[in-house]
Amino acid sequence: MNTVINSKLPEDYMLHRITPEYQQEANVLLATTGVLNSVSGKYTLVIVNCTIEPVALSSMNTQKCHYQASVVNQDDVLVETFRCQGSPNQCFEFLVHCFKQLLAEKEDQIYLKQHAELTLEDILHSEEKESLAISNRKQDCLALIQQEVDTWINGIGVRYFSELTNLSNLIEEVGEVARLIGREYGEQSFKKGEKPECIKTAIADELSDVLFIVICLANQLGINLDEAFAKNMDKKTKRDTTRHKNNSKLN
Repeated sequence: MNTVINSKLPEDYMLHRITPEYQQEANVLLATTGVLNSVSGKYTLVIVNCTIEPVALSSMNTQKCHYQASVVNQDDVLVETFRCQGSPNQCFEFLVHCFKQLLAEKEDQIYLKQHAELTLEDILHSEEKESLAISNRKQDCLALIQQEVDTWINGIGVRYFSELTNLSNLIEEVGEVARLIGREYGEQSFKKGEKPECIKTAIADELSDVLFIVICLANQLGINLDEAFAKNMDKKTKRDTTRHKNNSKLN
């Protein structure tokens, strides 16, 4: 017997007496529930506000509404906001269209009754596909640098310093970067004879020292930086889709 483990999908639609025929079309389902989910269960569109413009009943042919809908992810983080105005049906169709486009970019789609209920096997398969996509996307450029550093350490460097020593070295090198940038771009100035001939070359050299020690630590701790960086960028993209765009200090 298959067990449905994503309770959000059947709960939202099937346990609230939403008749099956309402669940065949996304705009009808949205009008009925005010909510649409994605097949993966990772995204939800919710109508958060609706106002209706007053019109004379004698001239009324259709309502003019203003709708606002938000898309949130499985962690309840805001992903996108949509606004529209028109008749209710026009607004529902527009919101469905926007949600479809957003989900298409994320290789997902709107969950409707015709989709099979998700099983444990489906979820695991989805996670395997996501993991494979991350693996295919990374270009292993950092793996080459990690290997180069490891070869140098075990040859010329004899062996790695301890993790604690490397942490101390990392703090020292970051301090060198801070000192150069602070003197060149901050309020402080270089002492006489202290300023490098080319400040950017000096900063580049210090940043390279920082990178070298970071890679040493990753090698010592068995961390694949390509994979870690790809996952980190995915996290930032999902979390900050609209965050920085909506930051008035950046605009």
